[in-house]
Parts: sequence; structure tokens; C-alpha cells
Amino acid sequence: MPEPVIVREIARALGESATLTEAAPRMLAAVCESLGWEYGALWEVDRGGKTLHCVGTWHASSLQVTEFVEISRTTNFARGVGLPGRVWDSGRPAWIPDVVADGNFPRAPAADRVGLHGAFALPILRGSDVLGVMEFFSRDIRQPDAALLETMMTAGAQIGLYVARKWAADELETFFRLSLDLLCVASLDGYFLRLNPEWTHVLGFDEAELRASPFLDFVHPDDRAATLDAVSTLTAGSRLINFQNRYRARNGSYRWLEWAAAPSVDQGVIYAAAGRHLLLVRIIQAVIGSASCASRSRSSRSRVIRRSRSLTAW
Repeated sequence: MPEPVIVREIARALGESATLTEAAPRMLAAVCESLGWEYGALWEVDRGGKTLHCVGTWHASSLQVTEFVEISRTTNFARGVGLPGRVWDSGRPAWIPDVVADGNFPRAPAADRVGLHGAFALPILRGSDVLGVMEFFSRDIRQPDAALLETMMTAGAQIGLYVARKWAADELETFFRLSLDLLCVASLDGYFLRLNPEWTHVLGFDEAELRASPFLDFVHPDDRAATLDAVSTLTAGSRLINFQNRYRARNGSYRWLEWAAAPSVDQGVIYAAAGRHLLLVRIIQAVIGSASCASRSRSSRSRVIRRSRSLTAW
């Protein structure tokens, strides 16, 4: 069995694709073309663990399966329902000689119309947890092949390792993009390597502009010495918490930021997050300060007026 080839091709597809959805057709093609199956689909368990939904398909160019693909993409399966659902429920591969005659295959009418019959599916595992299901179909009625199922069970466990890493990376990427804090990766020699979109929202510079110059160029002149000391602390391998400095915005104003940072000295980078709550605190302080000054000014004017009236009366 070409198990190592299948796993290698799937790992390559995952490594070269930005998302699991993008990788799915290549993953499915690796299995179908190696084992002689004509249609494949990848199903993912949603993050809430409630349903399976189809994230990608592949089919041989000679196969006309548009209707079946559309039904698959618009159908969600609960545990135990349909071929994907029963594999999710059992955590084991499953084989159906002819899906058209199977009592637990809701897509049977569509499969019959497009000429799909034999099918098998395997779980994508992380330990004992089912992360997803890969299903494969043939136009022929096929009897169960125990050796194939065992081989694919082993392959499925290995595929699960790659898929779990991909999902974890996707989740981290989503967190990075959506965070309301300013997140960044910087080099130990003082340049930003990566920044999340919130930097542009807060400072007005795009990522290319922020990466083009040393990050010290954006720091308020009065804060640069302290910032260099903070970088030295990080370069020595220590973490940094509650460090404050001001960064220049595109309009020339400065924004107060409060930092937490940790170095990876071996990799030569700093991972850092700057909270914006300090900016809000400074704004509130400024507003309170202005109000206080105004109040003192009004009070002073009142005293002058009272004193003037007193002198006039005297």
C-alpha cells in the first residue's frame, strides 16, 4: 500500500496551503489517485463539536458529480448520521459496498443520479479525538477491503497530526488578526518583522511603513533611552512587563502604549503585545486635567470678581 506516499503528499499540501480548505482538494487527490477512487470529500468537526461540515472535495475529471458536490457542501451531519457521521461517532473507518442501498446514507438519491456506489471513510484523529472525516467514492460496487481500512486508519492518525497543527496555526492567525491589542514580532536588532492590523488602526501607518525603519524611529525622543534599556533586558533573555512608552502616529501625535514582551533569543526575535488601555487612561487623565484647570480658572476668576466688588463697595 502506498501509505507513506499518501501521508507525504498530504503533509506537503497542508504545508503549502494557507488554510485547510485550500489544502483539501490536494489531500483528497493524493488518496484517490493512489488508491483508484474517483471522488473524495473532507469533513470538519465544527469548533463547538456539534456537526460535521464539508470543507473541500475532489473528483476525477471524467466524473459529473456537480449535484452531489452541492448537496454535500450544503449539508451538515450530526454524530451517527450518514457516512461521515458514523465515522465521527465510532472513531473507526467505515465501508459501504453500495451507498444507494444503504439505510443510513441521506445523500443516496443524489449518489444514484450521478453514479456513485462504493464508499469508505476514515477519521482524522488527534489521539482519540476525531477532528474530521475523509470520505471516498467509486462508481463501482466494492466489497470491504480490511487491509485497506487498516492502512488508511494508520494514515489517518498521521494525517491527524498535520491537520491538528494546521488548525492550531489557523486559530492563532485568526487571534493575531482580530486582537484589539497591538501584537508584533520584532528582531533583536530593532526592526518589526510582523504586526497585526491594529497597528495601522491605532497609528495610521501600514505594515510596510512600520517595518521599513527601526522601531526606535517611532518612539518619542524622551522615551528612547528607556526603550533601549528595555530591549537590552529582552536581549539578555528576560521578559518585560508593564513597560510604557509613546509611539508616533502618522498625524504627528503620540500614543501611550503599555508592553508585555518575551524574547526567543535562539531565534533572534521578540514577541510583544502592547495594550491600548493605557492610551485610554492617558486620555481620561488629560480630560480630567483640562476640566480641573478649567475649574481652577473659573474659581480664580470668581475670586477676582468678588475681590473687585468688595474693593469697589469699600
